[in-house]
Amino acid sequence: MKYIILFTALVYSITAIANDTIVDERTGIKIIFSAEGKIFPENWYEEKINAQATSLDTTEYSRSEKIIKAALQKYPVELLKKNLRKIYILKDVTFYGQPFGGTNSTSNVYLSNNGINEGYTDFYLEQLFHKEFSSILLRNYKKNFKEEEWVKCNSTDFKYGNGGVQALKDNKDSENLDTELNKAGFINQYATSSIENDFNAFAGNLFLPKNEFIQAITDHNRLKKKRKIMMEFYSKLDNSLTEKYFDDILYKTTTTLEDGGDSKNSKGNDQ
Repeated sequence: MKYIILFTALVYSITAIANDTIVDERTGIKIIFSAEGKIFPENWYEEKINAQATSLDTTEYSRSEKIIKAALQKYPVELLKKNLRKIYILKDVTFYGQPFGGTNSTSNVYLSNNGINEGYTDFYLEQLFHKEFSSILLRNYKKNFKEEEWVKCNSTDFKYGNGGVQALKDNKDSENLDTELNKAGFINQYATSSIENDFNAFAGNLFLPKNEFIQAITDHNRLKKKRKIMMEFYSKLDNSLTEKYFDDILYKTTTTLEDGGDSKNSKGNDQ
């Protein structure tokens, strides 16, 4: 009996370890739930950045896998294979002493998920993935982004802030749609912190739009122009990512999973 118990425990342990990593069959991309080992780039462990993370609760494995695989389905296979190797879904991640919803490195995306009760809904997590992956694409295909035209969409007296970290420290990181900011060309407060975070906000709403986004781009020409620039950017990455493709998502997708509340903090790779 003792040996049977020990064998069962060993099998359970091996299975648990194996389940820490799931491979998306369509793309070969690894979805990882463990924070063990050196999961971040080496320089992120230096004192200034001080990257830290906690492994995802096992109760969130299945839901997280389902959300990420649904998000990956919205991209062409080759685009994903060229630009993304691993997706880490962790209970929490911390940089500069600040908790973050997500971040990204050269070819990896890192997302926090502390459960639905803490605001990490299906909608929030999928939109966060699109935002963080968009940072990787922006870096890799910078020449496809019409930055000058983008900046011209902003109100003439506007200047971007000092990045996501500073926005968090200053408590200027709301990701709720804001009517006054919409008039100036921004989806939310956090988008004003940098061009990259502005870009991220639109990427999230291209692939999984908030309910209010349709009205926002209808009412505000600056937002409409930025969305147009975003669609042109993605269409250059793959000819299947057409304006019609994104219009179909915008006008035919019912965002029933949206929590409607303020998002957790997310940031791109400007550490």
